[in-house]
Amino acid sequence: MSFKGMVISDFDGTLYDKAGGFHGQDIEMLNNLKKWGYLRVLATGRSLESLYRAINSDFPVDYVVFSSGAGVYDLKKKQLLKRTVFSTEQTIRLSERLIELKIDFMVHHPIPDNHYFHYYKSEGSRDNESKDRDSRDGESGRLSSRGEGSRGDFLRRIELYRDYALPFEWRQVRWLEATQFVLITPADEGLLKRVKSEFETQYSVIWSSSPLDGSSLWIELFPLGAHKGSGIAWLAESLGINRKDTMAVGNDFNDMHMLEWSGAGFVVANAPEGLRGRFSEVAPCGDGGFAQAVNKWFDSREKTN
Repeated sequence: MSFKGMVISDFDGTLYDKAGGFHGQDIEMLNNLKKWGYLRVLATGRSLESLYRAINSDFPVDYVVFSSGAGVYDLKKKQLLKRTVFSTEQTIRLSERLIELKIDFMVHHPIPDNHYFHYYKSEGSRDNESKDRDSRDGESGRLSSRGEGSRGDFLRRIELYRDYALPFEWRQVRWLEATQFVLITPADEGLLKRVKSEFETQYSVIWSSSPLDGSSLWIELFPLGAHKGSGIAWLAESLGINRKDTMAVGNDFNDMHMLEWSGAGFVVANAPEGLRGRFSEVAPCGDGGFAQAVNKWFDSREKTN
């Protein structure tokens, strides 16, 4: 089957509003896109297990690029099409380095079971350490996630997924082909720069605001080249869809690769200023921003054709 193009949307904060759910105009647009001959794709940082907490296979999209591009899934056939993992050697090496740097982290099982994870709490990150100690670490330039304040969202995620969270043990992790590592830290631009400097030549470094408290920084490490943009590109090539016939809508920095790759990129009004200045802005999540972006894209295609 041939398609006129591909329409891609991020999920949380773009199409799905945590407080209000889905906007009627956005769902109507997704249904219309099928009638009009366009492929519909979700690109999400969620695992499949987490995504299925919010939707089912009847949701009006065709494919899902999940775990920030580490996996590609046919939603209607319930078929895994592609996955990316760290080798066991890479998992061990990266775990050792994060432990050496005294960074709290979570290491996730291979797809499709990457909702399971092992969490490591550094001895240098005890909950009762003082904020003064945090400040001194920041001044020294060390990569650290110390202190109770910096651990709140880390602990919240463990509690939220307590049925899948396992304490870090080498006898288990050393055999793991991990999907990703998750570092949860305060919203510290300096820390992000240091993490990128340390790791981005060897791994994909992807970051976004926390989906839990909305303010903490979530930094994810994936195998080099794995991100939403590469997942979308692989799917488009597999289905014979030209890049110029694609558009994407996002809301955070973990959407950057797919926004840059797509033929047209849009961001909802609740996106960070750094994204709103680079891509076309539409209404916020929960107010029909996705539908508005598609309509703008159609208008621009009519003008150029």
